[in-house]
Amino acid sequence: MRENQNALAEKMSGIEAKLEKLIENGKCENQNGLTAKIENGMPENQKAPSLMKNMATPTRNATGERFPDFCSCRAGPIQMPSSDGRIGIIYTEYRILNNGLIIIIGLSTKEMPLNKLVGNGRVSYGYSDIGKIESTNANGNYANILDNVPYFGTGNVVGCGLNLATRQLFFTKNGQRLNITNLYVDEGTADLYPTVSLYDHGNAVEANFGPNFEYDLSKEF
Repeated sequence: MRENQNALAEKMSGIEAKLEKLIENGKCENQNGLTAKIENGMPENQKAPSLMKNMATPTRNATGERFPDFCSCRAGPIQMPSSDGRIGIIYTEYRILNNGLIIIIGLSTKEMPLNKLVGNGRVSYGYSDIGKIESTNANGNYANILDNVPYFGTGNVVGCGLNLATRQLFFTKNGQRLNITNLYVDEGTADLYPTVSLYDHGNAVEANFGPNFEYDLSKEF
């Protein structure tokens, strides 16, 4: 019995050390024992977006342990132009391939730890599958912008966009813009990254960085 207890204690100690290292390094691997996997990473500058489809899905790590937390992935940065150069629309869509539990899409800066939810982590904005639009500013102040927006799940296509001229954020579902008029990126915000947060093993999304979208971007001009 004592040998079993000692073995269990050693195993738990190893797990804790592993978690501390992952959190310190800010990797996509987190307390959930999940690894967010993105194939064909997004280019850093987005100046010439191509027809890229990128997969993100949480998978168990080699040890198989699971812990109650989330995993987020960021693509390449959207470089915020100066006030003299603001023009155009930045937009990304996500096809929900499988929705076990929570999926959130949105934008974040590098200030948001990858074991936090986009919209809940520092300097981020998110649209949740349970019908919420949330944001958190640089001071860590959280705001539930809306809680009566459409739910989304497997088979749906949801999008997140930013109008560079007005700094207004917008979200879409299946080619339709959500009725949101009061969500803006703060002046002076650092570069933003398309971000997706996943919880359950088996959750999977396919990201589309353009140029062919479900939503007609010409409506934003």
